[in-house]
Amino acid sequence: MEYKTLSPEETAELGRKFALKLKKGDTVCLDGEMGAGKTVFVQGCAEALGYKDAVTSPTFALCNEYITKELKILHYDLYRIMDEDDLFSVGFYDNDGDIVFVEWAGNADITDRKCIHLKFEYGKDINERIIKIPD
Repeated sequence: MEYKTLSPEETAELGRKFALKLKKGDTVCLDGEMGAGKTVFVQGCAEALGYKDAVTSPTFALCNEYITKELKILHYDLYRIMDEDDLFSVGFYDNDGDIVFVEWAGNADITDRKCIHLKFEYGKDINERIIKIPD
């Protein structure tokens, strides 16, 4: 399914709605250009999953953890990942998260797990985003 959002608020709202379908063990892979709305979408998801603090891009940390009463959410950013060793060094394969979000998933071979693949694109307007989510 293809969705169009016209603001960061709408992108976060789409994330909140999407998160309601997630279950423990899900891995969500998000791909798209820098600034296309991946982190904003995860912010909405995390909020819907019960996380109340700030959700920021893990570009430099490589992984952020968000703990709720019910879930441990892991949020990876693989933009700077160069090889399999990098994935091991950030504990990617030691995954102990209930829900995992992976930005820039296409930068690594993560075929060891089943992912829900989302694609983020710029639209015609500066704030417009096209987000493709499988049915």
